[in-house]
Amino acid sequence: MNLRQLKTKIKSIQNVGQITKAMQLVSAVKMKKAQQKAIAGKPYRDALKQTIANLAQSASLSANPLAIADKKAIRELVIIISSNKGLCGVFNYNLLKHIHAVVQNKTDNFDSIVVGQKAQQFLVRYGVSIIADFSKDLPFESNVSALFRMARKEFLLGRYARVSIVYNRFVSSLVYEPTREVLLPLSEVSVPVTAPEKDELRDYVIEPELNEVLESIFNFYIEHKIRGAIYESEASEHSARMIAMKNATDNAHELVHDMTLLRNSLRQERITNELLDMNTARLAVS
Repeated sequence: MNLRQLKTKIKSIQNVGQITKAMQLVSAVKMKKAQQKAIAGKPYRDALKQTIANLAQSASLSANPLAIADKKAIRELVIIISSNKGLCGVFNYNLLKHIHAVVQNKTDNFDSIVVGQKAQQFLVRYGVSIIADFSKDLPFESNVSALFRMARKEFLLGRYARVSIVYNRFVSSLVYEPTREVLLPLSEVSVPVTAPEKDELRDYVIEPELNEVLESIFNFYIEHKIRGAIYESEASEHSARMIAMKNATDNAHELVHDMTLLRNSLRQERITNELLDMNTARLAVS
């Protein structure tokens, strides 16, 4: 590699580093906004989930169609939330690996609703049936009502014994975990019970009409759970992309540094050779 080629390559790597740095800054801003949405509603979603789990233990819940699955149904409907774009490290890889573990050798028992082209492409290759794809409608948040209505309708028609959701749960700016949670039937919704909560009073007085109130609570819980999963997935995606772009920028700077040293070495070698040629020529003349 000559000096001209090396100089061109260094310039190209510097341009790539500028692009990855810009993408890192953009992802940092998007992550902050998505993180605020994910964290702001999390205590409410956890409290609502605890309430649903408590209600699931009461006998009155058995009369609600969302609480008990059709005994004839054996298939499961899985809502999968991924991303449309790459360049986000292992964000999609870990999620798809988790999906593979869930549906491995049981593709005939699963149907899916996908949000994100990466999951759609994986499921097509893997042979899992996709009944709906909401990847093209942006932002993903705008699909929540449609997702909820479809999942609820399919469950009430008795086509599925379970409806679950798979997404990357946001833990912190550096940590996100592939997670699978059951949405329906509500009798299977569970939360970890800590020691102080074991003696918590679980009898609810519901007025004015039990079924009407429960119907509203259950519908709101499922819809809000889907929205929260989308928020957490987006926060995890931008966090992963920010970290990946930071690593790419650091690698570009390191590579430019190494290639600059190589360029200086080649240039010094070239100068030395020219001086030797001049000295040889002078000696030959004299």
